[in-house]
Amino acid sequence: MKFGKEFTTHLEETLPEWRDKYLCYKPLKKLLKNLPLTDGGDNPPPHLQDWFVRILNEELDKFNDFYVDKEEEFIIRLQELKERIERVKEKSGKDGVLTKDSEFSDEVMGIRKDFVAIHGEMVLLKNYSSLNFAGLVKILKKFDKRTGRLLRLPFTQLALDQPFFTTEPLNRLVRECEENLELLFPLEAEVVESDATAEEPTGPTTSYASNVSPALPLGEENVDIYRSTLAAIKAIQGLKKASSTYNPLSFSYIFGNQDNDSTGAITAENSDSDQSVASQSDKETDQEDCHPPE
Repeated sequence: MKFGKEFTTHLEETLPEWRDKYLCYKPLKKLLKNLPLTDGGDNPPPHLQDWFVRILNEELDKFNDFYVDKEEEFIIRLQELKERIERVKEKSGKDGVLTKDSEFSDEVMGIRKDFVAIHGEMVLLKNYSSLNFAGLVKILKKFDKRTGRLLRLPFTQLALDQPFFTTEPLNRLVRECEENLELLFPLEAEVVESDATAEEPTGPTTSYASNVSPALPLGEENVDIYRSTLAAIKAIQGLKKASSTYNPLSFSYIFGNQDNDSTGAITAENSDSDQSVASQSDKETDQEDCHPPE
């Protein structure tokens, strides 16, 4: 499936209140199709790139504002959940350990549901970061192809340094959330799994393949989060398929570095040139350009 369709499908399946926070991929794609094609030695007007960069910078601001707000919200919610656990432990009177009686009380079950919900939203936010970055790379590729400019490399490096793509603090929150989930859920009802565990027995427990299994009733209010998280995971897994050639701008390379808490920085040393970079994602973009506008 081409990226544009995958992106649209994800928007349809994500949380409704998140939809307008994503990259305006389809409008930008249509906008580029209306630009005049650069033919050989013809140079595009000098103001064209500045105009397009302003549009993309507005998109970056949107990503950053939403991402930072959600990250701060998660910090507060996670702290409140930890405090609720401590209060339950104190009530149990068993040296701060959950007893059998308290383990399945309504209060603890409510805490468990809230932990599952926030974990799903955290994974969804990680995928929000990756999908928007992927969309930017695709749009930049189309812009360079249409205008003959070389904007993709410098703007991609700029995007890599933005708050919305700096996911280490969020990774720590996810790990902390998962540690609490492991304590809250009995082994036979474990809800935190990793699709990558079988393939990658060593390495971090947190990945884009992290999944929340509804082993216990999630509550109607959490079902949408669960479904949206699964949709996001599916979209990212498609983007992370290994490319046949090494390319520091490929999704599998960048997202792999992001999972490993690397900066994913692109430098002159790891990129031969702006023009010679080839990847599977580029081939998919070329295939999209061969089809008429949707």
